[in-house]
Amino acid sequence: MKDRMRTRRITRQIRIGNIFIGGQAPVSVQGMTKVPTSDFTVLLRQVKALEKSGAELIRISILNQEEARLIPLLKKEMKVPLVADIHYSEKLALTALTAGADKIRINPGNIPKEKLRTFIREARTRAIAVRLGFNSGSLKWEGNLVRSMVQAACDSIKFFEDNDFHLLIISLKTPFVAETVECYRQLAEKCDYPFHLGITEAGRGKLAEVKSVLGIGNLLLEGIGDTIRVSLTESPQKEILLGQIILQAAGLRSFVPEIISCPGCGRCQVDLPGMEQVVRRLVMSLRKDFPGINRLKIAVMGCPVNGPGEARQADIGLAGGRKNFTLFRKGEVLGTYPEKEALHQLEKHLKSMVAGKVV
Repeated sequence: MKDRMRTRRITRQIRIGNIFIGGQAPVSVQGMTKVPTSDFTVLLRQVKALEKSGAELIRISILNQEEARLIPLLKKEMKVPLVADIHYSEKLALTALTAGADKIRINPGNIPKEKLRTFIREARTRAIAVRLGFNSGSLKWEGNLVRSMVQAACDSIKFFEDNDFHLLIISLKTPFVAETVECYRQLAEKCDYPFHLGITEAGRGKLAEVKSVLGIGNLLLEGIGDTIRVSLTESPQKEILLGQIILQAAGLRSFVPEIISCPGCGRCQVDLPGMEQVVRRLVMSLRKDFPGINRLKIAVMGCPVNGPGEARQADIGLAGGRKNFTLFRKGEVLGTYPEKEALHQLEKHLKSMVAGKVV
């Protein structure tokens, strides 16, 4: 079986407002508002909530010229780049562009390429990036979906390149995990533009979350992907949280301290679930004053079978046995303590690690 685990795909790097996408820039998490853009007060409230939850780009739907003209007002209130999402109208895309959007997403499945020349010329003059967002639901295709999606993307890319425009980001989204992954794999062999990843219309609940984890996660592990958006029929803040979790699980970003904990079994002689919860609360309480703690892997293990080994591989960890916990730091045994003292020692060493001090 071919080993698909590899280093990150080399792409062009494109500036979007105050961040970069592609190249060696961190894979970013994008959010999208889910309220009418015309209701500015409600829109701004959701934008602020998205920023607070960690969105690094925020996309808004633009349905008409009046909404496009709200872009300058909204940008004054935002800390992250604003992406205007356009369907059907090349004139609307041009208005959003001239109004100051940091990036324009168009759907080539519902705007004829030939109508985009004026828009492309203006985007080139202003050096504003364009995402070509292909969705299976709006693409006219027959036969093989993957082949149709990839061919449509190649055709649109060539059209933009023929018009001397190269600030492109590409997405190829379907509701189906295997097809979406294969679309990106095939296009990755044909161009060097950054990719925006996602499983569109994933739905709601655990299945929707797993579809997003599998689709986005598989591609990231193969080195494919430069920005992501999780699409759930739920709050946009939940989408951001899951996106961050995917990136951290793939080993690409660190948003929260990672606690490694065994599932527990009949060999366990300590209150492992209780200890894990206490350690989690302790670690989370330290984040504000010690933000460097987000980079750490902390083990809480319940028995002497795998516990010591896993604790050694973590930055710091506790391994339980006979009502006591052994504290490990970078593979070194620091001591064995009753539960309360073990927690005290863990806290002391966590603080020293992120503060760069030796205990």
